[in-house]
Amino acid sequence: MPAFHPRHFCWRMEGSGEGRDAMNKPAISFLMAACRRPRFAMMALESLKRQTMQDWELVVSPDDGEDYSPLVHSDSRVKVVQSDAVQTGPAHARNRALTIASGALVAVLDDDDCVEPAFAAQAVSYFKSHEASFATAPTQYFRNHSGCVVRHIGQFPAMDIDRFGLQFGTMHAIGRRETYPPWKPGFAEDVMHTSKCIDLAGGKIAVLPDASYMLRLHPDSMCAVADGQYISKCYRDLAASLPYEMSDAGAMQTRELLRRRIRMNEAFSRHGGGFGYHRFVKAHSQV
Repeated sequence: MPAFHPRHFCWRMEGSGEGRDAMNKPAISFLMAACRRPRFAMMALESLKRQTMQDWELVVSPDDGEDYSPLVHSDSRVKVVQSDAVQTGPAHARNRALTIASGALVAVLDDDDCVEPAFAAQAVSYFKSHEASFATAPTQYFRNHSGCVVRHIGQFPAMDIDRFGLQFGTMHAIGRRETYPPWKPGFAEDVMHTSKCIDLAGGKIAVLPDASYMLRLHPDSMCAVADGQYISKCYRDLAASLPYEMSDAGAMQTRELLRRRIRMNEAFSRHGGGFGYHRFVKAHSQV
């Protein structure tokens, strides 16, 4: 694909984004796979409305057959993917959103998560001044009911796949639209997608420090309720057949990331007790 130069950016720093044309596209598109969480989706949108840089769009991709027009009515920068697809999973839903995203940059905002106010501004500023194709931001895990932050990962300036693996968590890639890869559906698809982006970037991406992605923890999340043996098997299957084509070094690091997750998962299954997965990982990150 052709190189993307900072001069190709075209954005407005103020206003709601109304009246855009082909030469005035948003600086950044947030992709939202939406499924049965309309209240949280509105809260996610509210976090975008609080951004210090207002030139964004939210592309909502319903995966439940529900009506998400209230989001559009709430803000003209929201557009909804028109599709009859139902229960296809986050990867397919995000890919449908990616198809119609018009921003110079692409980021993820899941329907039950949010982003801190400087998130969009730090992304636009970074890609305006650097020729990198990808970056990421720290992730804060917070409890749904209390809002209490359980873990804060990614507090360093850059990461390769190995360092990403040591976080035992999700850090979504932010990237330029024309180099941003579609998701491959399957187990741990967010982790595999970020690993692919790191590999495409040559093995390392910057971690933007000024604002975090806020990831909501639910009591019924996979790591909280799924059988440990099943999760380990899924990781082993991934290691045996990686979903993306990668460089030799990227594939090697990704397989080690998966082996490390197997070890952590098995330790949690044996000793986690009432800790909760993320509290356990925070206390036992060297496995």
